[in-house]
Amino acid sequence: MINHPITSSIYEPNQASCKRKNEFIMTQDNSDEAQRENVSRDGFAPIEFTKLSQTTALPKSPRMASFGDGIHDMWLIEDLYCDALSFHDDLLTENEDGERSHPLENTHTILSWALAKMSESPNARIMLIEAEKQGWSLAMDTLGGDDYHIDVPEKLIVLDDQGLMPAALGRSEYFKNAMLVSVIRALRDVWQEKRLGAFEDHYTVQSTLMLERLRSADIDIIGVLTAWELRTKGHSSLWRHLLGGEDGDIAMRFAAILERDPSALYNGKALLGAFTQWFRDENRVDLCDHETLDYLDMVLAEHENTAIQPFGNQNIRAFDIERLSCLPDKTAYLLGFGAEILADPLYAGLNTALNQAHFMQICNDLKTTLVQHVPFRDASLAARIFPNGEFTREE
Repeated sequence: MINHPITSSIYEPNQASCKRKNEFIMTQDNSDEAQRENVSRDGFAPIEFTKLSQTTALPKSPRMASFGDGIHDMWLIEDLYCDALSFHDDLLTENEDGERSHPLENTHTILSWALAKMSESPNARIMLIEAEKQGWSLAMDTLGGDDYHIDVPEKLIVLDDQGLMPAALGRSEYFKNAMLVSVIRALRDVWQEKRLGAFEDHYTVQSTLMLERLRSADIDIIGVLTAWELRTKGHSSLWRHLLGGEDGDIAMRFAAILERDPSALYNGKALLGAFTQWFRDENRVDLCDHETLDYLDMVLAEHENTAIQPFGNQNIRAFDIERLSCLPDKTAYLLGFGAEILADPLYAGLNTALNQAHFMQICNDLKTTLVQHVPFRDASLAARIFPNGEFTREE
């Protein structure tokens, strides 16, 4: 795995919009000639804050979205990052690691902080830029257990606020880091969604179950990689958060491999070891399978009164596994290991009787086509009797 070097022009496609924002919050009594003289080499005008803007940056107005239990604010990723650039240095505070950041007192500043922080990771920055170009937005709500929710048609990522007020969340290192990990994982999920789409559209139910498990592992692995990259930049808070969390074994395995062989960061061996470690925790695998089976039930319910098959007929291949591990820098840490993963029992099978029974029920339901509450074993017969899922009209 080879990481691209950090460059100052990485946000160049959106510099114009950031510049417009900076010009908007400049002191109104600056003359046009003075502004032209003060333009810096990178194309941004130095910001002169009024007394109001010294208290808080002037963010772009949020859009409104209806989800969860009401109407909530949401912001484009592009706007959030531009607003992070506008924070005033006089408001910087230091945490226990000596890292300087701005007071996070509302949802807008919390999300801007998260994007600014993850942009210092080479791999996370590439995912951030892609989501920004595609017009994705961020919002926060109480999700009741889920780290995040992705609305693909609306291009919206909803993050869990842990049931806390924004000011309380912004003052807690633990909850800030938990939210930052959620942003990283959500952007990796968006990255995978663009390239792979919904597995059930192409693959059998068995293959879909395994691919969802592999994708969940990959999302957690990218969180570990990003935390490590931030640690090398002097931001160790997120790394310590992972070490003390439920994925601490993955982070420790990743670090142990790098301690013995530093080159493992670049050839994919450290990520491969962390990926394998993910599957050694049966509770983690069982929870992932349970959530996937619930999702497959939802897919079946959507097609309950139709003769349309909810799943594809393609079986998982070694290439599918290796493609899933492709990193933003265009390397794949599972390259050459797809066939081995397919044959290894560690990555397959259902560990609990409950998940096994749930899976067998789904397989049994797939053999039955239910149209207008009438069960059919033959889908083509159901389609002839109930075209488009409706009763045939009498002549």
